[in-house]
Amino acid sequence: MARVGYGYSRSEVIDIATNYAIYKGLRDSEHPLSTKWYKNFMARWPDLKIIKPRSLEMQRAKATSEVNVQNYYSELHKILEKYNLFDKPERIYNVDEKGICTNHKSPYVIAATGSTPPAITSGDKHLVTVLGCGNAQGHSVPPFFVFPGNRMRQELLENKSTGADGDVSESGWSNTEIFSNYMENHILKYIPHRTSDIPVLILFDGHKSHISLELIEWTRKENIILFVLPAHTSHILQPMDVGCFGPFERIFNNECHKFMRQNCSQPITRYNICGLALWGYLHALSPSNLQSAFRKTRIYPYDPHMVDRSNFAPAQVFIQEDSAEETCETEDREPVHEIEPVEKDIDVPVEEIEININNVEENEHALTINETQEKKQCQRRKTLFLKIERKTYLKTNQELNKDAI
Repeated sequence: MARVGYGYSRSEVIDIATNYAIYKGLRDSEHPLSTKWYKNFMARWPDLKIIKPRSLEMQRAKATSEVNVQNYYSELHKILEKYNLFDKPERIYNVDEKGICTNHKSPYVIAATGSTPPAITSGDKHLVTVLGCGNAQGHSVPPFFVFPGNRMRQELLENKSTGADGDVSESGWSNTEIFSNYMENHILKYIPHRTSDIPVLILFDGHKSHISLELIEWTRKENIILFVLPAHTSHILQPMDVGCFGPFERIFNNECHKFMRQNCSQPITRYNICGLALWGYLHALSPSNLQSAFRKTRIYPYDPHMVDRSNFAPAQVFIQEDSAEETCETEDREPVHEIEPVEKDIDVPVEEIEININNVEENEHALTINETQEKKQCQRRKTLFLKIERKTYLKTNQELNKDAI
């Protein structure tokens, strides 16, 4: 159940075991199993342990099916083969964005046993988006920040690293205009020279802000191939999500916590968040992390057969439910031109069915002048009786003996 996304908690395991013990007559409802039984149970099964699961949205669970992922790798293979990019990691890039907040999440701290210490945060929530990019060789592009506001100020980029840049939007999220500006004026300065025979491949998710006709036309002129990942699958197919942005968020929160301790009277704002985020960006998008992320997503080296198949398990639940619903709908739907409606057809005895079928066979040998019409009627009756016999068998096969069947 944990494998498909519906795991049991400790108390639920104890309840299940209690119900089973009551069913076996080993316990009664007045004496349920205790946490001591649970500890002994876990000791007997060392392969089991308490794990905090990662949240997985239902859309992502449905979309991450084996068919969708195989189609993605099949299309990626065509692109890599067409432009001979299998052995050119320096030309395979991934672009993604990550939202960070001035009201950071505090890390774990050391405190006295039994206490619940406070962690001071800024309180005000201002969203800032970080656009990141790196290639399979391990080279990262300097970050691009999107701050909330109406006018870009250089003070927002205080303590920035070499090459870092930024822009503003009303919400702090990226939009089509900002993303196009990022591609045309920022990334272009850091990717290698391109020709029609040796282009650069950029993988990214299909968010509406990332796709526009103007951007597509521009990338064609610049010999850049845009490859869109399948919807809701970035958590297993996008290198930035798989191996870079997780460490980036942890390092950023640690740096914010350290800043709040060293500057106890100063909050984190959009004017000093850039310097805190840069430290996390440079360490999270290190050459080793980028290479590991592309290797884990099987992009470089290209090896789709080594994808972790446990990622497909949650999708199987939805696929089986959809198949069951389709089967039920198919069985319930009875075309009018094939059989005629019959009242209480499920309760027709088997003996009566056999007699009726024999009558139909006798009628076939006694065709009158209108042979064509009689044949059609007999065929319809046969179909009807066979349908009734099948339903009767399915409903009563536990009660009928072999001779009756």
